[in-house]
Amino acid sequence: AAKTVGVDARGTLGILIRSIRIGRRTVQKILVRLRSIPDKSTLHIRPALLEEIISRVAENAGRGEA
Repeated sequence: AAKTVGVDARGTLGILIRSIRIGRRTVQKILVRLRSIPDKSTLHIRPALLEEIISRVAENAGRGEA
């Protein structure tokens, strides 16, 4: 729906990951935030998907990427 009116939409996880790329947050802060989602957020995400995202963020951080 957002694209039809010319709005660039991002989801919650995309915003968190983008904050690393643009230098607003550190990888470590975002990993803490991602790990806290099940207990401190109303965001519904499959646990396996969240673990995959956490793994990829951590892995890319080891390579200097986000």
